Amino acid sequence: MRHLKIKFILAFARFYGYAPLTRGAVYVFSYLTVPLAELFLIYIITKGAFVKFAIAGGLITVIATNGLSFIADFAFLRLELKLQDLLVATEISAGDYILALTVSNLIYSSPGIITYLVLAFIYHLLNITNFVPALFVLLLLLLNTSALGFFIGSLIPHVRYSWGIGSIMGTLLTILPPVFYPYYLLPNTIFETVYPLPTTLASLLIQNLTGLISTKLVVQSLILLVIETALFYYLSIKFSRWVSK
Repeated sequence: MRHLKIKFILAFARFYGYAPLTRGAVYVFSYLTVPLAELFLIYIITKGAFVKFAIAGGLITVIATNGLSFIADFAFLRLELKLQDLLVATEISAGDYILALTVSNLIYSSPGIITYLVLAFIYHLLNITNFVPALFVLLLLLLNTSALGFFIGSLIPHVRYSWGIGSIMGTLLTILPPVFYPYYLLPNTIFETVYPLPTTLASLLIQNLTGLISTKLVVQSLILLVIETALFYYLSIKFSRWVSK
């Protein structure tokens, strides 16, 4: 049975990740537009001083926005294509479905991720020492935002709301928090407000790993990010079981 589920995940990833990537490359540029525009603006405004923050922020934004795209993807697949109605009658579990969507998004996001990883190596943000820990943080962020997007998408009653909510969530989680700039520029009150957001936690960890900042919040941020990821994943699983009844 497990072999069947792995085949489902791979088949779904080919259907919803690889096929759109090869047939609609323009959409890859669409999700790269915002982080690349931020990179350009920050480079111009700061005369290159904060360009490394912009690269680290772009990497986080590509992963987070594609994870949050589950809000629209899941609503569309559930409400319009009725795909979940087919899956709930099989041995495929909600966890398998979330994992299949996550792998699909990872494949679909791979050009953007690779672009920013190359930039990170060119600008000496990443090296052999911090590459693996950084990948671990980014993987946590992908799972976190994917589970969050899946959970919110499951609450949307009509697909027409999904695109707007997904865009708003993406902006709130990537533009306002200290993703493209150092956290110490924010007043303490605002920083404490945005600190629990997964993108803030991941940004603090990545900026610390790459030497952009030095903070004592590393261990606390990592623990909180792991807890949030497990919580969002649990909520998504529970909700999907409810839908399957």
